[in-house]
Amino acid sequence: MRNSRRIGALVAMASAAVGMATVTATAPASAAPVRGPQPVSTWLSAVRANADSWVKINWRTDRAVCNVEVRVSGGRDVDVDYPGRKRFTSFTRGDILRPGRTDFTAFEVNPDYDRAGVARLRATISYDLCGRRDRTQYKSFALALPVLRNVGHQGGPVRPGNDGRPGNDGRPGNDGRPGNNDGRPNGNNDGRPNGGHSWPSSPRPSMSSSAPATR
Repeated sequence: MRNSRRIGALVAMASAAVGMATVTATAPASAAPVRGPQPVSTWLSAVRANADSWVKINWRTDRAVCNVEVRVSGGRDVDVDYPGRKRFTSFTRGDILRPGRTDFTAFEVNPDYDRAGVARLRATISYDLCGRRDRTQYKSFALALPVLRNVGHQGGPVRPGNDGRPGNDGRPGNDGRPGNNDGRPNGNNDGRPNGGHSWPSSPRPSMSSSAPATR
């Protein structure tokens, strides 16, 4: 009798353990979370410091989302602007994104950096699930913006010269090469440098003469 009771108790305990394992294994599958829109990558393309640059966030989703608006915060170190002087940005093909498709949102940044680094941005996306009475949902994502040192920056945006190389102030010389701090070359109006002296228009006369000197 004692052996039968022990065997019965062991069978009951084994059955209960199997039941608990089944419940534990099936619970997460039945309660899969809704992902919605997500950035394809949280790393953005690199930009120059102290210069206006357009960047974009690529998005994907596992379900249709509508009325999408994206706002980006760069804190005190990065100025952010949106296309059309709006207070937000949206997809290039409208404010709807469907599963299996990707689209991007573009915005303009100007990092106030004096050296290379990585700026931390935060993008907040608002959307609904395309129903008439769907409530607006919000998600926030941390983004990384690589910032390159702008070696040509001297208090203003860099403007290239005629040959594509910036001058000291960003303005080209007459020959297309970068000039002085005021953008003018070191030479005459023909753009040729002379090291601070004017180019002679004709060769100088020789100081020696074949005729004898007169007293």
